[in-house]
Amino acid sequence: MSSEVALTVKGLAKRYYIYDKPHRRLLQMLLARTGRRFYREFVALQDISFTVPKGKVVGILGKNGAGKSTLLQIICGTLTPSDGTVEVRGRVAALLELGSGFNPEFTGIENIYLNGQILGLSRDEVDAKLADILAFADIGDFVYQPVKTYSSGMFARLAFSVAVNVEPDLLIVDEALSVGDAWFQHKSMARMRQLMESGCSVLFVSHSIDAVRALCDEAIWLEQGRVKMHGNVTDVTNAYMNDVFIEHNRIVLQSMKQVVAAEESTSLPTTTQQDVPEHDHRSEKAEQPISADLVDGTVVSVRSKLLKNQQGQVTDHLHQGERFSLEFEIEIHRQINNLSLGFLIKDQFGQELTGESFFNTYRKSLNFEAGQTVRFVFSSTMLLRGGQSYSVALRINQVSQWDRSDNVIIFADELAMVFDVLADTDNPMWFMFKMPFGVACK
Repeated sequence: MSSEVALTVKGLAKRYYIYDKPHRRLLQMLLARTGRRFYREFVALQDISFTVPKGKVVGILGKNGAGKSTLLQIICGTLTPSDGTVEVRGRVAALLELGSGFNPEFTGIENIYLNGQILGLSRDEVDAKLADILAFADIGDFVYQPVKTYSSGMFARLAFSVAVNVEPDLLIVDEALSVGDAWFQHKSMARMRQLMESGCSVLFVSHSIDAVRALCDEAIWLEQGRVKMHGNVTDVTNAYMNDVFIEHNRIVLQSMKQVVAAEESTSLPTTTQQDVPEHDHRSEKAEQPISADLVDGTVVSVRSKLLKNQQGQVTDHLHQGERFSLEFEIEIHRQINNLSLGFLIKDQFGQELTGESFFNTYRKSLNFEAGQTVRFVFSSTMLLRGGQSYSVALRINQVSQWDRSDNVIIFADELAMVFDVLADTDNPMWFMFKMPFGVACK
């Protein structure tokens, strides 16, 4: 394996034999030569191949049961593959389940040495790292108590501290950072970033799309034990989110089939702060339930999506603190009720920073007839940090309930536009966005 590659996976497969009754296992052993099968075969992984370059962070995405944890366990060596090979260069530290390698009867100190030796360190090497491990874990004198007396947060701190302080060449993390308090999660994320900057390769499994976008260079989308997509983290996460939208719509539509078709939608409370603006295109027809064919992409189309500066000029960059507007014009191809349009502004890692929608503002959606066009305009002041690029995701929804229980995503464009915010040298910012504050010294 090339020195520039930390991990190579080729043709990996994992199959399990499932026996409906215990005696069938015995029959299989005795009568295997006859060719008869007394089991059902479950394929957890099939034909998985990829490489992780040295120093890269690769995210693993997929629904529950897609094979993510099975893949990581094979890479760590705790499971044996049915087919294929795994080649790892260097030391592997895994956080598949924080504290899972600890002996509950041992003290924290004893488990540090035990785990260090499992990860390939000598006792002298563990001695040299012990102070750093204890300082990061920060569990005080509990380190001298049996770990069976620890809370889940203390388990998390100690296990994570051991894993990241052995200086691994490949770090494998499976939802481990969701354990512990907010302080520990921020501290752990900062330590992971340090490891990445030092050249450690990382396989990162998380259901948090924001975390994957923020940390990863590439992403692999697993579905039913196969690689559905592998590539740039933005492309893969966008495709995965679109699939999530489709599944969300299916669940909503299925639940709404149980509602009597003639039943009118529950009226929404109107805001006392502001009235819904007059709109020539709003239909007065009674609201109707959502039908499954609304999600086939033929209901609406986007005619234009524009970013305008404070002079009203179309642009792809704004000055920090400048007044601006986002404008979206859509065409309605079929009659539709309860429509709302909204957007999200994201940073270069895909993390959602802010956004707005018509429904959120007015607690009301709109009704349209086929053939109509409508322009939505969102105006604000650019409070985001200059010297950065940002993207805009566009969402068109059908929704009427304030708790969004009937929300169906009709159209989604995760990369509707990209723009820059220019830095203001007279008003530098060292944070993501600026909120207006009154400042006093008393």
